[in-house]
Amino acid sequence: MKNESNAKSFAVSQILYEALNIGEQMLICGAEVRRVEDTIFRICQAYGMKRVDVFTITSSIIVTVQTPKDEIVTQTRRIAGYEMNLSRLSQLNALSREICARRISPDMVEDKIRSILTVPPEPVWQEYLCYCLVSGMFTLFFGGGPADGLASVLTGALLCVVVRQNRQRIHNRLLAALCSAVFTGLAAGVMVRLGLGQQISKILIGNIMLLIPGIPLTNSIRDMLSGDTMSGILRLCESLLLAVAIAGGMVLALYWLIPAFGNDLVMQETAKAPGGILHGWYEKKWQIGIQIVSSFFGSLGYAMLFHIRGQRVWLGALGGMAVWIFYLITGLFTDSIYWGFTLASMAATCYGEWLARREKTPATLFLVPAVIPLIPGGSLYDTMYCAVGGDYAGFLNTGLHTLKLAAAISIGILVASSVIQKTLRGLSGVKK
Repeated sequence: MKNESNAKSFAVSQILYEALNIGEQMLICGAEVRRVEDTIFRICQAYGMKRVDVFTITSSIIVTVQTPKDEIVTQTRRIAGYEMNLSRLSQLNALSREICARRISPDMVEDKIRSILTVPPEPVWQEYLCYCLVSGMFTLFFGGGPADGLASVLTGALLCVVVRQNRQRIHNRLLAALCSAVFTGLAAGVMVRLGLGQQISKILIGNIMLLIPGIPLTNSIRDMLSGDTMSGILRLCESLLLAVAIAGGMVLALYWLIPAFGNDLVMQETAKAPGGILHGWYEKKWQIGIQIVSSFFGSLGYAMLFHIRGQRVWLGALGGMAVWIFYLITGLFTDSIYWGFTLASMAATCYGEWLARREKTPATLFLVPAVIPLIPGGSLYDTMYCAVGGDYAGFLNTGLHTLKLAAAISIGILVASSVIQKTLRGLSGVKK
């Protein structure tokens, strides 16, 4: 009896261990806290656990289960770092579905996890292409000229070199962000001094889109609004610390560059464009056209950077363009940028949820690229410039404006996803 009890205890421990492996990798790859907890819960229930309690924050997962024999087993996992990999997230989600459907053995689960984690990485040139595409397209998106776009592409390529080196040599995320931000500011200044660009502010904004923790900032507010208060607060603090590190790096670079560029470093108003941009569309048709095209290719660069593969890359890019067009259309009905962002993020959520059910994969794969054009990179630049100039009132106002934009995106995602989930549950109940 003792040997049988030990065997059963070992089996439960192994099941819990593999469930934690899946949850850990999902969290690292960019899954929201609620999805990680739900996945672990469903896997443990599939193996017959009577009760499952899961607590997840950005840096830790704790799981306690009650076995059919009323034994209590607890395991915890420390999360050291993050690497946005939405393709891996999709594979892990598919594995969790297979486990719940077939109850495959823990040994087989371990083999499948190993095969997912050992998928060969994309070629190096693809990462450089993503950095160039994102930086160049968003420089044009925020109003830069062709010369600024070219300078931003070159700056993005140099930034990729620095980020790859930091990834190997600097394990502190704050220090790595600070070094990358300083280098970006100096590189942009050199490009303008060489005559390759004209507006250093536009070049910086394009490259900031590669550095700012826009998605984690939005997810933090989303977690808090959905009830995961502790996780949301921790993620918010982490995002704000990264933003401060990036701001600090830009402050150092701009402080050195201001004497050379003078008035060119004026605060930009790109992030505060009114929702009613379609009023007087004829005069702005080139600006609108450039924004639509650049939103597609900017979202495409992000989708590739987040390791989305196959036709899903193009679907994500199409979502980014469609969401920005939808945002522009909201200008016909409201002049509030916050309402525009809320409605556009709701449209992005509907798009992501629809494709998720069609492709049988997490909505995150399509939602993240779709909301990229809404991420307030220009507003963050304004906030940093106020810090540089000592305008503390402006710093508070623009910082609050940035948080409001992130809140508008989060509210839109939360409302739309809640309505969709409730509707689907209702339809499922009717079918039964």
